[in-house]
Amino acid sequence: LHPFYFRTPQHGTSNIHRLPKFQVELPPAGPNQRSQLLERQVSIITLHGKLFLAITKSPQLGQESYKTTEICLYVLATEQTVNKVATLQLGITGRFALNCVDNMIVVHHQNSKSSMLFDVCWSPTSNESNNVLPLSTTRTPALKIPNFNLKTEGQVVTFRPILQPMSISQFTHEGKPCELYSSTWVVFQPGIIIDAKQGLLWELKLSVSKLSMHMVCSKPSLIKLLLHRRNYKNTIFSTLRSLILTQSTPLSVLGDIFDILNSVIDDVLINQDEMLEEVFSPLLTKEELPPSYKISVIVEYIRSLRLHKLRISYYFYEIIVQILIRCNQLFKLHQLVQFQVLGDSAPLACLLLSLDKTYEPAFLLGIDMMKRLNDTGGIVEALLRKSDVTAAIQYACAQNKEDTLDCAKFLQSAADSGDNVLFYSTYKFFSARNERLRKNPEFLPEDGVEEFVTLYKSLFCEL
Repeated sequence: LHPFYFRTPQHGTSNIHRLPKFQVELPPAGPNQRSQLLERQVSIITLHGKLFLAITKSPQLGQESYKTTEICLYVLATEQTVNKVATLQLGITGRFALNCVDNMIVVHHQNSKSSMLFDVCWSPTSNESNNVLPLSTTRTPALKIPNFNLKTEGQVVTFRPILQPMSISQFTHEGKPCELYSSTWVVFQPGIIIDAKQGLLWELKLSVSKLSMHMVCSKPSLIKLLLHRRNYKNTIFSTLRSLILTQSTPLSVLGDIFDILNSVIDDVLINQDEMLEEVFSPLLTKEELPPSYKISVIVEYIRSLRLHKLRISYYFYEIIVQILIRCNQLFKLHQLVQFQVLGDSAPLACLLLSLDKTYEPAFLLGIDMMKRLNDTGGIVEALLRKSDVTAAIQYACAQNKEDTLDCAKFLQSAADSGDNVLFYSTYKFFSARNERLRKNPEFLPEDGVEEFVTLYKSLFCEL
């Protein structure tokens, strides 16, 4: 074949590109026959943004070595040699037609009135070969999600249908059922079917939800398959909700699914906000799910995010804390924080600090987390809110941050404590700071501490 590539001209370039000539393999001809390639055996399709030539190779009369039909895929590129990169094994003979819908090859078989589906970017795991029509052992890493690797010279990948042949859904026209898989069908790419006899034109579409129902494979493999369909999100969300709600899916399997969603090259196709809104939030309201199971699922999702070096939304930490508070299991929260299952973050640290009246050790957990975050200001504020003025001053001094302290806040907290000794020592500390910084122990009007100066003089009779 000698292909030509037509495209819209840009910047004065030609819109016709002559591609390298290449040979198409044909089955050997039978007795008194000549090998030939018919127009109906050739289709040009687009998969994942790449252009392919699909050649249908059917056995000819007398060819006992060719029992079934196969489709050969040749990748077309303007600057590369045309290579055969994949073979689709149909397993049967007869008359075929081909469409390409939603990055999936649909092969229609007229005799059996059924269609087969092929996805060149998907394969089941090795332990599923008894449930799914297996791929050939020639499957190699040359074709990886999400891009079809063009550098496959010398490597031909063999594919089989991803599930058993199925028929197109029956429909009616003017109250009468339409004949499907008619001999008068004419197909056009990507998904057009015309029946001149019936005077009808159809556009073939893939039902992602029905596809997920008929796939006999592991759930992680199903998720991989769904990710490359157009309207995949709702089906993935419903699948995840069902898996979690039944509680029959091991956490390790859920973890594998989360890893798939979080490890997509270049971009995360389902982000954390979507997972929170569509999967986790609806399930949190399900009383039939034990709190421990809810926490385990969210922790598994957090593990996956951390594994793929993605910044973890604070909302997931907050959900875990709220569940543990409702269940009065704050000792588990202590363990999750202590062993850093819940990662350090300023909002989580503040949440822990707020739990000190319910669970006293939570305050120290929050302080320790702020130390790891180098949040000196946050620690000082937390100690001050707890009316531990002395500890706040001592920590600021230990971090060489005493010159940044707001004297009005500290004098207010000391005065509110009702401890005159504490107020005296706090006042003297800031007076000494004034002497060191300004060479004068007096406060300035902009310090905003006039009332505390008056209080100091009234308490300690200093003029």
